[in-house]
Amino acid sequence: MNEKNKKWTLVALFLGLLEILFIDAMSSIVGPGIVADLGDTSLYAFMYTLTFLCNTLALPITSMLGNKSGRKYIIIAGAAVYGISTVLAGMANNMMFHVVMRGLQGIGKGCILGNVLAYFGESLDEQGRAKAMGFYGTLTGIVFLVAPLAGGAIGDLLGWRLTFYISIPLTVIVLAVLLLKMPQVKPNGDASKLDWAGTLYLSLVTIGIVMFFSWGGQKYSWLSVQVIGAAVVCLVSLVLFIRHINHCDAPVLSPKLFKNREFVLVILGVVLIGPTLYAVGSYLPMICQALVGTTGMTAGIVTAAKSAVQLVLGYAIGVYIGKTGKIKLVMILTAIVYAVSNFILGFASTPADMALLIVGILLSGLGTTTYSMVYTLHAQNELPEALVGEATSAIQFLQSLSGTIGLSVVGMVLNTSFSSRLRHVIPVGLDALVPAEQLQKYMGTTLLTDSSAVSAAMEGLSAEGQGLFTQFVDNLHMAYAGAMRNAFVVLGVLCAITLIFSLLVKPSKKKAA
Repeated sequence: MNEKNKKWTLVALFLGLLEILFIDAMSSIVGPGIVADLGDTSLYAFMYTLTFLCNTLALPITSMLGNKSGRKYIIIAGAAVYGISTVLAGMANNMMFHVVMRGLQGIGKGCILGNVLAYFGESLDEQGRAKAMGFYGTLTGIVFLVAPLAGGAIGDLLGWRLTFYISIPLTVIVLAVLLLKMPQVKPNGDASKLDWAGTLYLSLVTIGIVMFFSWGGQKYSWLSVQVIGAAVVCLVSLVLFIRHINHCDAPVLSPKLFKNREFVLVILGVVLIGPTLYAVGSYLPMICQALVGTTGMTAGIVTAAKSAVQLVLGYAIGVYIGKTGKIKLVMILTAIVYAVSNFILGFASTPADMALLIVGILLSGLGTTTYSMVYTLHAQNELPEALVGEATSAIQFLQSLSGTIGLSVVGMVLNTSFSSRLRHVIPVGLDALVPAEQLQKYMGTTLLTDSSAVSAAMEGLSAEGQGLFTQFVDNLHMAYAGAMRNAFVVLGVLCAITLIFSLLVKPSKKKAA
């Protein structure tokens, strides 16, 4: 590849990464507005769960396809799928269609992420790889600061749909440059060693357990054919997966790793904290806008503050670990900080709790900063050199899986708690003033995130009717606050359990360099 084409290719790849990072960050901020417009609050959790699920499953599969056939056309296909599904998500007129498009977004994202980062390793020299990864880290940090602010401002002033339409020019540029300038580099790896069967079994395990918690007690009863079927798929696939990796020469997840005590403790910590990592990002905008009563812009500022904490403290904590080698202490503090932040966020439910919300968010940012480095670092320090690369990949993959599964569990807790509380939210006498089918449409978070919807609903009601409707909105608020509290208490308990495993970890043999 000549230097000019290489530069154009890198520009297009980084634009593709920018599109994914920026639109994902903006779309999370406008999530409450999407539900307010399209309805069906019960699908709010599944919107994120399906996105993460599709991304988690697509990433290893498309990376293996790239190892076998080359990266170019998989990246192009991913950019096309992501761009088209993003625009269609913005055009959606019902929540289910929007959710499906978000799932396709996850597939496109998986195609791009794994193969772009692999392309850097395969097509650039050592210095070029270092520059590319350094720029990627800088880009990520900037996006996590700017995108929440942009998403909040655009959502408040111009509507949530525009945050998705921004994808159009970026997708067109990325596809044009990649098609014209990016060469098809032949892979050097041995595709015959790729563990397709293991990946399939693990994918089915994940799909089964996610659907079990996404359907159970919500769309179907726990004893329904669909829910029991999802459990059966999960269990059978798990048995086949365990049997497979114990007989496979190059399994997707090596059993040798789990013979190391420290690695097992690290994985337990990663799996238990992973759901918090995903849930806070997904539900923080809803806590801000539906419960504490902020605007989308304020929710963006709060989210950006969390990212700022991660950027500012990340380097300092890394230096501290490098000088002292006290990884175990930081692991213990991570579990404590995350548990406390979850309990605080769970109890932030009124405008008077704004200070409590900010404290919880800053603590969550601190927890994310330490979590992102210490667990992987401890495993790398305690394992033989030959297993370090494999262990690092396994940790990242299991973190993604546990976060996706955990998000479905949190969604189940939230939705079932909210549904049970909705039975008691309609004040006596309101059903005589407002048609039952109209009241049913309000049984979600629309009235909590859209003040104009409240004004429109109360228009034409008598003073008594307006008083009853105000009480109805207050009851909805209390019901959703109680359900959100239950969800974050579950997350807090999981992090508290992580503390036990952190205490069992041995002090690191080496200092982090």
